[in-house]
Amino acid sequence: VRPGIYALPAAGILTLAPWIFILRQPDAKTDPEGFARAVTSSGGLIGGYMYMVGFTCLLVGLFALYGYLARTGASGWAAAGLLATMVVIAITLMTLGTLVVAAPVLADAYLAGDHGVSSGLVLMSGESWRIMKSIEVAADLSLIGSVAFAVAVWKSGTLPKVAGILLVPGIFASMSQSPIVAWAGAALLII
Repeated sequence: VRPGIYALPAAGILTLAPWIFILRQPDAKTDPEGFARAVTSSGGLIGGYMYMVGFTCLLVGLFALYGYLARTGASGWAAAGLLATMVVIAITLMTLGTLVVAAPVLADAYLAGDHGVSSGLVLMSGESWRIMKSIEVAADLSLIGSVAFAVAVWKSGTLPKVAGILLVPGIFASMSQSPIVAWAGAALLII
């Protein structure tokens, strides 16, 4: 169980680093060619995959945390936290998978001269209602899951209460689309 807990700080690092690449992307509406070049660059692809691996590490770390908390009187809260965060991570990985694969495919078409796909590039840059709704649902569920885990840590009596307090903003903020908020969440997962 203990080695699995180290996946939580790894998740923080792996969800923090990709923002370096995300923030460098031009706006797909005003500079579709620049956006296409950014998402097909090595950094853009590595950043997207790092983000996905980060959320996979978060899942492993939360399974390990659940394994530890399941042996305490707070097992019900831990199970609720694990269930909610599993759904969150599944939704997030599906959404990120779509963005990490589809955006470069559309970008390749755009760079090859098919400028009719520029509206698709705009959608892949975060302008899609469906993508944003899935991110919102995941963020809402992450709050529920992180609070349940925090209560479990608090009630367990075996872990420092501050760990539970930091877990709520750490998980919730890491789901944010705002770089500063996401960085704060990632930093709390590292702690």
